[in-house]
Amino acid sequence: MSGPGGVDVTPEERDVLQIVGKSWGWVLFFGIVTLGIGVVVTLHPRDSVYAFAIFLGIWLFVAGLFRIVAAIADREDTGGTRWLMAILGLLSVIVGILFLRHTNETVSTLAFLIGLFWVVGGIMEFFSAYSDYGSPTRGWRIAMGVLAFAAGVVTLVVPSLTVTTLAVIMGIWLIIYGLLEIALSFVLRKLAHS
Repeated sequence: MSGPGGVDVTPEERDVLQIVGKSWGWVLFFGIVTLGIGVVVTLHPRDSVYAFAIFLGIWLFVAGLFRIVAAIADREDTGGTRWLMAILGLLSVIVGILFLRHTNETVSTLAFLIGLFWVVGGIMEFFSAYSDYGSPTRGWRIAMGVLAFAAGVVTLVVPSLTVTTLAVIMGIWLIIYGLLEIALSFVLRKLAHS
């Protein structure tokens, strides 16, 4: 039996894909929120740096919890993949709490934490997606991992970025990530109806 993208799937795999696809609304909501935050930060970087740190902390915290729950609930992936997703989720929660707790810290500290999170998260996302052969969302997840890694490297290599420049880079990253999440939600929606 052929599934989405012409990949042969068993009836059991088709049922799993339909269950995963039913979560498309949450992914769409998360993508729209991410896109909205990115637009606001990009248009008003100087005025939104403090608010940005708070919003980013909340976003990282929620995204981390989402990844941890997904890693625990996912019975289809290997134990290694689930552990990677749980570790990434825990890292996201910790960085989110640090952002919420220390919003007045220096830009270099924020840039380092952001860069480190993006590099590690991008690598984990890339390898998790790369090893997930046959997944209809594999390409999107690889793209998100590469994007996060590249943004992290730029942030770590050029730590002297001004607050405004850092906010604009982060805003653009959030816009692109939000758009990718929105596109992924439509792929998941298609899976729900396949």
